[in-house]
Amino acid sequence: MIREIILENFMSYEYSRVPFKPGLNLVCGPNGAGKSSILLGLAVALGQTYTERSRRLSDLIRRGKDLGRVSVVFDNSPNNGKRPISSINSDTIVLSRYLNRDGAYWYEANNRMIMKGEVLRLLERLSINPDNMLIIMHQNMIDVFGAIDAHERLKLVEEAVGLREYREHILEAREKLSHTLSEEESIRNLLEKAQETLRYWEGEYGRFQRKRELGERKRELELEYAWAKCIRQEEAVENLQLRLEELNGELRELRQELEENSKREEKLETKLKKLEFELDGAYQKLIAHERAHAEAEARAKLIESFTNSLRSVAGAGLNELLGHLGAELERAKKNLREASGRANDVKSELVEARGELERTRESHVNSRVHIAVLGFRRELLERDISGAQSELRRARRELEQLVEEAKQVGERVETQRKPQEVLDDLKLTNIQLASLVDVSPDVERMYLSYKSTLKELEAKAEVAAANRQRALEELELRKKRWANEVGKLLREVKKRYGEILTQVNASGDVNLTNAHDIDEAGLELLVGFKGSEPQVLDAYTQSGGERTTALMCFLLALQQHIKSPIRAIDEFEAHLDPRNREAILRGIIEFMKGEGTQYIVITPGRLMDVEGVPNVITVQNVAGSSRVKVTA
Repeated sequence: MIREIILENFMSYEYSRVPFKPGLNLVCGPNGAGKSSILLGLAVALGQTYTERSRRLSDLIRRGKDLGRVSVVFDNSPNNGKRPISSINSDTIVLSRYLNRDGAYWYEANNRMIMKGEVLRLLERLSINPDNMLIIMHQNMIDVFGAIDAHERLKLVEEAVGLREYREHILEAREKLSHTLSEEESIRNLLEKAQETLRYWEGEYGRFQRKRELGERKRELELEYAWAKCIRQEEAVENLQLRLEELNGELRELRQELEENSKREEKLETKLKKLEFELDGAYQKLIAHERAHAEAEARAKLIESFTNSLRSVAGAGLNELLGHLGAELERAKKNLREASGRANDVKSELVEARGELERTRESHVNSRVHIAVLGFRRELLERDISGAQSELRRARRELEQLVEEAKQVGERVETQRKPQEVLDDLKLTNIQLASLVDVSPDVERMYLSYKSTLKELEAKAEVAAANRQRALEELELRKKRWANEVGKLLREVKKRYGEILTQVNASGDVNLTNAHDIDEAGLELLVGFKGSEPQVLDAYTQSGGERTTALMCFLLALQQHIKSPIRAIDEFEAHLDPRNREAILRGIIEFMKGEGTQYIVITPGRLMDVEGVPNVITVQNVAGSSRVKVTA
């Protein structure tokens, strides 16, 4: 509660202490007396931004003064052993605001300078919001409340009755949802970018794997090629060894054949000499037989001639001689025939000997030719063997070198392929590797990094989706709570509003418009006077007095729900006729009976019946200075 308001050099006040009591406090006095300045001073002390008659706080300082002060003394006495503001160990809290002509201002609490933020926190703990027109309603604010947008009207009501937190919870939930959606969208964008980037790195990683496979294949082919050359060289060495063995075998066979032919040639030469000797003997025999044949022929011819000569002259005495000569002739012919036969035999033998000699000579010549050929072949074989031996030694040296080179490449591997086949594959692999020369060695790290990032983002996306779902559910729950609380409030206010309207011969209703959308939801007041159908309250349907009456009835209906311990209203009866003014004022007095709140009502009208009002304050302006008097 407020114990008093102290005004020093504030507007028309030089120095005044305005005491207040719990319940209804009526401030009355003629126009220009300074009644509204009390409410304005309260508002300024509480840090309200509204100043009504001035745009600058310095204009509120009493004319001729450079410094003004307004103070509000709050009652901080313990209630059930607990002070309203437990952090301040004092029965009173004096909240002061200093105004300087140069425009500077500052706050004090119990003579300690404080910042405006601390003032707001203090008032918040007391559930006082001086900027809410339902808490402090200056002149003409009733009309403003009736004319403002239904949405703003609902927000003022929610704040005054303590439902602002439900709206704030919705806004927080919506902000949280917006943040969650933004976060989810951000994560989704990052996820899409990561997926796109990962697709690129997947391609590069595929190329990297291909490069690695080709690199491994290249190493395998290099190893295979190195040992393929060794194996091929080993085969060459083995073939050379076999070839050398074959040549040595051929050489042995050739030498054996040459030796056999040399022996045969010697035999043929011996035989040839023998045949030549025998032929020579046969010639000698033939000559001897031909000579004997010639001699036998000559003898036979001589005997025959002599015989023929004797026959021509012979007689009986010569017959014996002729007979003898005939016998001799027969013997000579026989000998001739025998000599001729022997000569023919010798000729036959000679012809045969010549044939044998020719054949033997031909065999001898052929044998010598064959021996010469064999000798030439032996020379060739010996030359081939020497060449093969040299080539074998060279091949072995090359094999040793190839083996050493292959061992440097790697352990021995067996292969059936020719080195050229392996080399062709190796060249093809090198060509393929050349096409992948631009692949960075960091590809795998980048791919795995983005893959990990993608998994993290997917997990975050799932969390964000779950958070979004929870935020949606929470938002819907808070909307439902808000709707329930506002609906409950309006049902109670609607009932009370209707009851109060009946006292001024009117009827009305309170509606929540656009309840499904908190941003568009509004509070709509309806009123109908003298039996007419209730219509929406606006400046075109009802008169000023009717609007003020309806609004005051609504405010009275709302009072029991307002959380602030203090409320104030300035000149509510501006457009009311006397009857409605009296009804409203009586309603205020009746309502405040038994209430534990503090209500400040400023009225310029004449007070007819103030029984039950605990505090009546009269304000007068004397010689330009406002003065306060408390009337019992």
